[in-house]
Parts: sequence; C-alpha cells; structure tokens
Amino acid sequence: MHAAYNYKEHRNKRQIGTRVKSTALNSYLSAAVALSTGAFFSIQTGDWTWFSRCGSLVVVIGIWLTSSQIIYHMERLKQRHTAGESEFQRDWAIENKQQSLLNSRVHEEITWINEKSGFYMLIIGTLVWGFGDLLGLL
Repeated sequence: MHAAYNYKEHRNKRQIGTRVKSTALNSYLSAAVALSTGAFFSIQTGDWTWFSRCGSLVVVIGIWLTSSQIIYHMERLKQRHTAGESEFQRDWAIENKQQSLLNSRVHEEITWINEKSGFYMLIIGTLVWGFGDLLGLL
C-alpha cells in the first residue's frame, strides 16, 4: 500500500509540473504577445502610449495568476451551490485522508508557483504601464 501511495504522489507531482508549466508558459506567452503588440503599434504610430497601455494587460495577467487561490475558492463555492449542500458534503466524505492531503499539497504547490509568477508580472506590467511611453523619448 505504501508503494501505491508513492506512485500516486509521483504521478501527481508530474501533473503539478505539467499544469504549472502550462499555466506559466501561457501567461508569459500572453504577456509577451501583449508587450510585443504594444511595441509594434508604438513603433508604427510613433505614439508610445500604446506600449504603456499594453503594460496594463500584463498587470491583469499578473493579477489573474496571483489570485488563483481566490478563483479556486470561487469555483468550489459555485460547485457547492450547484450540487446542493448535502451532495457536496457527501463527496467530501468519500475521499480518503491520504488523497485529500495529496490533493491539498498539489493545489498549494500550484497556487504558490502561480502567485510567484503573477507577482513578477505585476511588477513588470506596472513599470511598463507607468513608464512605457517614455521609451519613445530615447
């Protein structure tokens, strides 16, 4: 039984890595597209406020990443509301303690990694948003 638990833990760690990489990659890709688009329009028009505006989109992506725990709890509350109170409690009673603990660890790890990435995006996006138009003066 201990080996089965280790297998599940190993499998879930792989899933964490895949989900975290996917979320982080999509977020960084979205931020890069937003900044590239802003830079393109700024170069084409000579108006660097476009780049600055696209910095605000990076902030939105960062907020989304750092708010992943809030979003998760909102989804759980929605499930609770649509499933009905008694069904929701019955689902929790079925899970065994080890799987619940493992799921909790997986969720916590994903949340922290997303929040860390989101924090960096908030800083970068805010700086671009506030000062991005000054690049046109260089």
